[in-house]
Amino acid sequence: MHEFSTMQAIVNAILEEAEKYKAKEINKVVLQIGELTFLGEEQMKFAFDILKEGTLLEKAELLIEKVQARVRCKCGYKGSIDYGMKEEFHITIPILKCPKCGSEVEIIKGRECTIKKVEMEVPDVPVKR
Repeated sequence: MHEFSTMQAIVNAILEEAEKYKAKEINKVVLQIGELTFLGEEQMKFAFDILKEGTLLEKAELLIEKVQARVRCKCGYKGSIDYGMKEEFHITIPILKCPKCGSEVEIIKGRECTIKKVEMEVPDVPVKR
């Protein structure tokens, strides 16, 4: 279950940042997760709900934005990927070949797992005059 360890690293990073700003509470977390990370959205949310207990994240809402895979080929193709069925496992898998010419492709989007936004309450900072 790599979702749990991934979410643990995300929660730790958020809590470290919150500590720097002396946050009182964290209200919202927005993640961007690429479809080629194979991180399950429901598993990520489940791990978040467990890991946030007893922390500044306890009341936080988690939003996950899916990022579609995009590839680039030397033939000039730039776009989405195709999927094929892996019969023995009964799952669809990404085909990382150019749908136009069949060549190897470079992945340009879809592998990210990014903390896009964190909304937190921080104490007022006095303005020096």
